[in-house]
Amino acid sequence: MRRDGEWKLSERAGQSASDRLAEIVRMGDPLERQAALLALINRLGPGEFEAVAELYGTMDRYGDSRGEYEMILRGWAKVDPLGALEYTKDSRGQSYLVLSAWAGNDAAAAERWANDHHEGDGPNRWMAAVISGIAAYDIGHASKLAEAMPFSRERGAAMEAITRALFVQGVDAAMNYPTSIQDPQLRAGFVGNIAKTLAGKDPAKAAAWLASFDDADSQNRASRTVAAALAREDPKAAADWTRTLKPAAQAEAARGVIVPMSSGDITGTAKWVSTLSGIPNYDRVVEEFVWSCDQRAPEQSAAWIQGVSDPAQQTRLYHRMLGDWAKRDAAAVKNWVSNNPVPDSVARRFNR
Repeated sequence: MRRDGEWKLSERAGQSASDRLAEIVRMGDPLERQAALLALINRLGPGEFEAVAELYGTMDRYGDSRGEYEMILRGWAKVDPLGALEYTKDSRGQSYLVLSAWAGNDAAAAERWANDHHEGDGPNRWMAAVISGIAAYDIGHASKLAEAMPFSRERGAAMEAITRALFVQGVDAAMNYPTSIQDPQLRAGFVGNIAKTLAGKDPAKAAAWLASFDDADSQNRASRTVAAALAREDPKAAADWTRTLKPAAQAEAARGVIVPMSSGDITGTAKWVSTLSGIPNYDRVVEEFVWSCDQRAPEQSAAWIQGVSDPAQQTRLYHRMLGDWAKRDAAAVKNWVSNNPVPDSVARRFNR
């Protein structure tokens, strides 16, 4: 029996693309429906895509049809990218998808379009889409384009696309890649992205790899994510690993350890946090511990706020933590404030 996905125009003489689309959206089997839609897309001429895209958006469809509209836009981008970009100009996400698909098919033309349509002095919002499309085919060129971008959200999105492409090539390819990058900031960004992805696959491997870098910036980008992944398996091992990092990266790593560790042992976590006193950004470690146990042990949590060295940050933390506690037990907060040294503004607020 012939499947619907094997449909040929010659078999449906005189049938319009719109009529065929109406049949496709009524297919209950998602595999058959998508195969048939792809067959239709591959046979559409440049002037037919707009009508099909417009019609698809108005039709009711069986089941989960996510991604099918994107298939139409991607197909359109291959045969008439300018028309597809004009059609999607009011939707940044859809234009991004079209430009990415075009870049995968004709990188030079898509890159020229992105440069020609960039306005202002800020980052080129279109270049991230171009890099996303290029990365699967030419990581080296994609990286050069990313390096030319200023530090920005758009550059971050481009680096994420390149990181995904690297892992498709294999874990070793991803881990070896940062050594080829001369720009320290870009290299640190890739180390962070790769370590975060690797932590979800093999936390121990990610930890060893991240610790091997000599600069704290590279370590700091992903140390919290890697530490948290390690701590979910072995909090003590994660705590020990924190000390293998550069001092400037230890605070972020410690923040990743605190929640998994304190979920089973608040007192032990408090003792460990105290051993970190003196490392850069220790205040952030203390604040992480405060929030890790504010619901289960509010008295201990509040007492630890005294360990924050910055007066303004300490006062803000008192107001936030005690304010949340007061919603649950205002009398307990008033009693605690009356018996502990706190900033004047905190005493006035909670002793009323």
